[in-house]
Amino acid sequence: MRDIEDVNRKKLLNIIKQIPSGVPDGWEKTTFAVGGLKYIGFSNVCTEKLIVISSQGQSIINCRTDEKLYCEENYDEDSLIALAEELGDEVIPISGEGGGGLRRYSKGGDTLALIAPFWPIEKIVFMPNYISWHQNPKNCMVIFDDYEIIAFGFSRCGNYMAVCNSNTLEIFKKGK
Repeated sequence: MRDIEDVNRKKLLNIIKQIPSGVPDGWEKTTFAVGGLKYIGFSNVCTEKLIVISSQGQSIINCRTDEKLYCEENYDEDSLIALAEELGDEVIPISGEGGGGLRRYSKGGDTLALIAPFWPIEKIVFMPNYISWHQNPKNCMVIFDDYEIIAFGFSRCGNYMAVCNSNTLEIFKKGK
């Protein structure tokens, strides 16, 4: 049994080595340093708006313009939801250190996957147009490679994606 595991591990590591790192074609990346990041969540109404909750407070980032607006802290860790006066009555689902989840796919067929061949370092792999990193690693892209990823996913419209750990938030937006 150990021999089979070793063979499979080597095969997977060889596939992972073939995945390039960077920003996918047609996307732009913005990085924010955020101390004590806890949760993020995309608005389902204003899909370019991302709520960010950290030890520094709560803010809304406009992913289209990279504008950051601080707002009153208003979230529930038990229900994994947040509110922001700037977004009206919309209840925003959040994901982070207490659970939850963002969309792992876009309407256009792009997908995100978390892999951890050398845990606790984790990687987020972007897979365009229904492609699998297992079968076509060279057509995919490692977009985040760091310790303890707490949340990642797409906005409802699929034009934005976010990945974060406790101190870094990376937002990707589709170029025009």
